[in-house]
Amino acid sequence: MPFISVQHLAGAFTSEQQRALIADITEAFVRQGGEGIRPAVHMTITEIASGLWATGGTPLTIEEVRARRKARAASTKECA
Repeated sequence: MPFISVQHLAGAFTSEQQRALIADITEAFVRQGGEGIRPAVHMTITEIASGLWATGGTPLTIEEVRARRKARAASTKECA
């Protein structure tokens, strides 16, 4: 019985995006384990408050996530 735990900053994904993640991740397990595994795939999504996620001792905020997304979008437009 797979148990998948997804954690992300609160506000980084909408409820609709979270539901899509649940569906997509479940489908990945079904592709690998066969349709019979579907009822056994358990998943939780936990939202971590902005500033309480850190890498190398540096807290990550939702504002930083949004700035990174904006920069990636601008970079993608430049490459197109």
